[in-house]
Amino acid sequence: MVSFILSLKRLLEGLFHAFKRQDFLSLFATLCFILLSGTLFYRGVEKWSWLDSFYFSFISLIPTSVTTTFTPVTTFGKIFTMIYLMVGVGIMFMILVTIGRSILKVEDEDFLRMQQKKKRD
Repeated sequence: MVSFILSLKRLLEGLFHAFKRQDFLSLFATLCFILLSGTLFYRGVEKWSWLDSFYFSFISLIPTSVTTTFTPVTTFGKIFTMIYLMVGVGIMFMILVTIGRSILKVEDEDFLRMQQKKKRD
């Protein structure tokens, strides 16, 4: 449990640090736009519920082997999904890399602060 809390603390610090960066804000806004467009598309074309549309739009962009029971049925839906994934996975990957870098930067800053404090003592 302690490990989880410390990991969550690092993640939140990294996110806080990442949101201060202009490039991360633009990536985040782009991701929100991509998720919105995917949700609206699947809701309108595939006739899925709002939650199912958002769930598929979000979970399909996470680079894991998560499978869903949702698959586009229409030809237009399949073509859109191919393009959506090519663009969206790249943006999601860039966001995850930026968050990872921010977490490492916060860790480095904490380590350097501790080293400087030890030198003063």
